[in-house]
Order: sequence, then C-alpha cells, then structure tokens
Amino acid sequence: METVAPDLTATGRSARRAGLAGAGALVFLVLIAGQNVLKAALGPTNTASTADLTEFMQDRAWSVQLLVITYALGFPALFAFSAGLRAWCAAAQPRSATWAGLGQLSTVAIAVLFGLVNVIQITMIAARDVLAGSPDLAQVLWTLHNAVFTINLVAVGSALIGFGRAAASARLIPSWLGSVTAVGGVLLIASAFPAVAVVEGSPWMAVGLAGFLIWMVFLAVAGIALLRRAPQPG
Repeated sequence: METVAPDLTATGRSARRAGLAGAGALVFLVLIAGQNVLKAALGPTNTASTADLTEFMQDRAWSVQLLVITYALGFPALFAFSAGLRAWCAAAQPRSATWAGLGQLSTVAIAVLFGLVNVIQITMIAARDVLAGSPDLAQVLWTLHNAVFTINLVAVGSALIGFGRAAASARLIPSWLGSVTAVGGVLLIASAFPAVAVVEGSPWMAVGLAGFLIWMVFLAVAGIALLRRAPQPG
C-alpha cells in the first residue's frame, strides 16, 4: 500500500504561525494592560467636568501620545494573533472555523472603533486652544469618545465569544475556559446595552469589567498555548 509522506514544510509553517500568533497575543495583552492603567491614572472619567477636560488637554496631553503608540504597536500584534489563531483552530478542528471567523472579524471592528477613540483624543489635544474657548464643544467631543468606547465593548465581547468557542473546540484551551469566555463575552456585550446611561456615567459599565478580565485571561492562556506549539530552538 502506498503511503503519503507528511508535508513537513506545511507543518513547520503552521508551527511558526502558531508562535507568531502566541507572541502577538502576549504583546497585545501587555499593551492593553498598560493602556488601562494609564487611562485609569490620568484620563478623565465619563462624567468629567469642563475643568477636568481642560486640565487633561493642557497638562496631561502627553498621555495621549503614549496611547497612540500603544495602539500603533498593539493592533498589528492583535491581527497576528487573530489570523494565526483562526488558521490553527481551523486546521485542528474544521468545525471551529466559523467561530474563529467571528473572532477575527470582531478584531477588525475593535481596531476601527478604538482607532476612532484615539482620533477623538488626538483632535481634542491638537485643538485644545480652540476648545478652551468652546467648553461645550469639548464636552460634546468627550461624549462622542465615551460613546465609541462603549460600543467597542460589543466588538470585544464578540471576539471573546468567537475565539473562546473556537479555541475550546480545537482543544487549544480547556473546555471550562471556553464556557467562561462565553460568559465574559455576554457580560461585555450586556454592559453596552444601556449605552446612553453608560456614557453619562452609569455604574452599569462595571458589568463589563469581569468580561474584560476574562478577555485578558484568555489572551494569556491562548497565547502561551500557541507558543508551546511553535518550533523550539535547537
């Protein structure tokens, strides 16, 4: 009986892609953790007053530059992770391809929406002298910023659900974590339901905090699992 030799080139390519995807997940994880620490320490809250916004634009403008840098570094890493994870899951378990596709498309939405968040902040900093004389306009821009950020929770929740289901189906992550990611994704999406109230400062936003922490745990676990499937030196 004739045997077919394994395609070692394809296998090696898949392993290298897994390594790149795993590294991308961990780089993105570190960057979004840094972003959130920076925003919590220096950024205005959803209910920021005109005085708070003026102080932010004048005295803490440098923090926006750091957020832009983390965005520029973070989303290539996220795209490497999403593309690599989808390819790995589809190869390991073809039935996971649809869920992985949902996750990958959701990361595109995350990139677009978070890019808009950055554009609004850059605009506020660049036009701070004009906005100093138009405090109402500054408030409108900040409300727009908060609205886009709130809608972005839906994209993150969809990515978590899609990737979590795909990774669990392909046995990249434990099945229990696949169930937890589904819960986390639902929490993130649900936290955006009362969008107007959230933008106005409702504590309902805290519903999504658990989902966001699960998103970070998923990135860590999936990233490490993919790295373990990468070719080892030597």
